[in-house]
Amino acid sequence: MKAKIISVGDELLIGKTVNTNLTLISKELRSIGIEVNSASSVKDQEEAIFKTLKNSDESLVIFTGGLGPTRDDITKETVCKYYNLDLELNHETLTRIKNFFAKQNREMKDTNKKQAYFPKNAIVLSNNYGTAPGAIIQVDGKTVVMLPGPPSELIPMFRFVKDYLIERSDTTIYQSGYLVAGIGESEMESKMDCVYEKHPEVQIAPYADIASIQYIFTSSNSKALERALDHFRKLFSEYIVGPYDKTLETRVVETLMAQNKTISFAESCTGGLLAAYLVNVPNVSKVFNESYVLYSNGSKIKQLGINQMIIDKFGAVSKQCVYELAYQLAQRTDTDIVLSVSGIAGPSGGTAVKPVGTVYFGLHHEGKTKTYSKIFAGDRNLIRKKATIYGLYLVLKALLHEDHHS
Repeated sequence: MKAKIISVGDELLIGKTVNTNLTLISKELRSIGIEVNSASSVKDQEEAIFKTLKNSDESLVIFTGGLGPTRDDITKETVCKYYNLDLELNHETLTRIKNFFAKQNREMKDTNKKQAYFPKNAIVLSNNYGTAPGAIIQVDGKTVVMLPGPPSELIPMFRFVKDYLIERSDTTIYQSGYLVAGIGESEMESKMDCVYEKHPEVQIAPYADIASIQYIFTSSNSKALERALDHFRKLFSEYIVGPYDKTLETRVVETLMAQNKTISFAESCTGGLLAAYLVNVPNVSKVFNESYVLYSNGSKIKQLGINQMIIDKFGAVSKQCVYELAYQLAQRTDTDIVLSVSGIAGPSGGTAVKPVGTVYFGLHHEGKTKTYSKIFAGDRNLIRKKATIYGLYLVLKALLHEDHHS
């Protein structure tokens, strides 16, 4: 099956909104053996949507956006007009929309009523996070899917769409993969040729994020998939931090919970990002104690008793300083594992010895304190995010006793 993704919205074309929906849907479709043949972004105009549909030969067409209550939200009305489908009021959907407003003690406007109109045979996709339901329509030998634009509404709705497509596929697709960290994308890819060549029946797709990479393996041959996964695991066990569908922070929290351990941070250049990443994970309160954001030299001395001589002699961005930050925080708390971080995020402050991007890490675990260092490329925010991910990577590897770095 070939698919086309049509993103509707002027905000996409003027650069106001980044089209993350396209990336998500493409990846998810690929995971179930559906190739995205083309994608386009169009204005909230009937003529533009008509023209795109006229040039769509794919058997699966997915629309995102344009399902809201305003006058320029015309995706559903335009698609139905193109296919000569009559819209009728779906009373169950109207009740859901009314209940959505009632729960928030808000009055539903008349404009929202149009969101409850659908073709008679459409599969209506409920929206638990907004007022715009989606729909699946079978028409002219095509499957046409309409989804809301906001990712918070689209993502949970697309899970149903994915299951719907899998149930109607005549091929069983197997999928698995890994999340890797602690290594750059180019370095990983330079070592991947033998994996790609040895497993032609398996589609291997890398999806790079900030300082981590998802490797997703897909195949209709389950045994071939297992061979490829085993090969990958043997080559890159040092960098594997978990399954591809879990974040690094989730893996850290899960591992802490499994080991009945707690964690604390002493952050300088990351400015609280380590804590922010970790608290994205549900139930983190069971394992996360505190994070000290100690940005100035004075705060490091005052809050954790760092010796002024260490900062004077070696600087706040040094292995000596992060060692003391991790060690002293561990002594002041009952935390099982402590991570400290200090670096030069830029754009100024770098030297020939310590260029912008230099970051030091201190890790105290099981009575020992170790230090690590990396030089990250990128602007200020990217360096801080890379340092955060690498720090979590060090924590996980220490917990798993797979510390290969120094």
